[in-house]
Amino acid sequence: YRQYMMNYVEPPPTPRAGEKKTKGKLTKVLVKPSKKRKIIIEKAQIRDVEEILELGNVFAESNLMLPRGPQYVYENIRDFVIASDRNVPVYSLTETREVLHMIVACGSLHVLWGDIAEIRALAIHPDYQHLGLGSKLVEYLIEEAKLLGIKRVYTFTLTEDFFRTIGFKRQKREELPPKMWGECSRCPKYFNCDEVGMVKVL
Repeated sequence: YRQYMMNYVEPPPTPRAGEKKTKGKLTKVLVKPSKKRKIIIEKAQIRDVEEILELGNVFAESNLMLPRGPQYVYENIRDFVIASDRNVPVYSLTETREVLHMIVACGSLHVLWGDIAEIRALAIHPDYQHLGLGSKLVEYLIEEAKLLGIKRVYTFTLTEDFFRTIGFKRQKREELPPKMWGECSRCPKYFNCDEVGMVKVL
C-alpha cells in the first residue's frame, strides 16, 4: 500500500495560457549517476490512471503494446501495479499533505479463468530501462497470481527474449487455452498479430 510521506511539496505552478502538454512524449528525467533512485512498487490507485495512460500509450504509438483508453484502465484499476521513484516528487495533495511521485513503470495482472491470468500493459519509462525494473514488476505480479491460486500466467509480447530470461516459454497459438482466444478475438491485432504467446507455470 502507498506509504504516506511527512514532507510537504508545493504543487507545480499553473500552466500559462495556451500552454499544452505535448502528446506522445514522456517527461525527461535527468537523474545524476551519483543520485540514488528510490523505486517503490505498489498497487495502483484511481489517481494514477492519467499517468498509466500516458506511459502505456507512448509505447502503443510505436506499436510496442496495445493502446488503452481511460475506461479500460478505470474498470481494471485493481489489476494494475505501478513503480514510482520517490526521489522525483511530482505534486502533493493538500488535504493529506501526501507527496506523489513520478510513475516510472506499470503492469497489470488480468484474471481470465480459474487457473489462468495474463500479464498485460508492462511499460517502463525509457530513463528507467535496463535497471531490472521489468523483472521486478513481473515478479510482483506473479506473486499476486500465486496468492490468488492461479496456476498459469500468460503474456503476449514483442520482447520474447526478456520473458524467456524470467522463466516464460513460447507457446504455439493452437496450444493456447480457449479463454485466451476469446480475449484475442477482441484485439485490434487479431487478423495481423505480430506478438508471441508465452506461458509460465507456477
